[in-house]
Amino acid sequence: MSTLLEICIDSFQSAVAAILGGADRLELCTALSEGGLTPSVGLLREVRAFVEQNSQHRHVLLYAMIRCRRGSDFCYSGPEMRIMLHDLAILAENNADGFVFGALDENGDVHRANCELIVAEALKHKKAITFHRAFDCTKRSKMLANLKLIGSMGFTTLLSSGLESTAMTGIENLVEMTNFIANNSELQISIMPGSGVTPDNAQEIVQRTGCKVIHASSRSQIKCSKEAVLSMGGNTADSEGLLVCDEMIVKRIKKQIR
Repeated sequence: MSTLLEICIDSFQSAVAAILGGADRLELCTALSEGGLTPSVGLLREVRAFVEQNSQHRHVLLYAMIRCRRGSDFCYSGPEMRIMLHDLAILAENNADGFVFGALDENGDVHRANCELIVAEALKHKKAITFHRAFDCTKRSKMLANLKLIGSMGFTTLLSSGLESTAMTGIENLVEMTNFIANNSELQISIMPGSGVTPDNAQEIVQRTGCKVIHASSRSQIKCSKEAVLSMGGNTADSEGLLVCDEMIVKRIKKQIR
């Protein structure tokens, strides 16, 4: 059985490229430049329509990021949590298959109460939920304890680079986590390596970790149709071209993990 391939996208164009390339699941976001924020209902509905209109792709699952703002603290206020709970409910009503979320407290530990609120809302709608790379901002000394906590709350998947900048750099930690799960049958959670996954290393990551699912962005840059005449965000990003999912990169990763 081949490893499931999840591709993160932040546009309809990227979603189509990922699906045609062989992605089994999409992580729908906006603003991947900011690490990925909550997608619009419109994006979800258009990607769902594309999947439904193409019978060979109806197996593709659509997970939605739940993250209301940028920032690597992942420490959310009461109003921010209410915003994200509202977003989750609306996206669930519009047929998201699952969700992606993570929260930490002021000390950089997994925020149990905030995570349980989101998990409860997801489960109310009978949706699966992934804990994202907020995990990689936690302490190495608490890695297995945090893994156990996340699994106990009902998260079905943990997206992680092994607490390092890329999955290859953190691969020993990823192996330790997958072994820990294998030796603790009560943990019904899968490790999903992500960050820096390419056609050149995907096979090695899968073989060494034994993961059942792997995560990539598979993006390449396309030129803007014209020079940006205004800086819309106070930086030069608008003139640097767009990063869009590359169908051929997805196909090459898929071939490596098949």
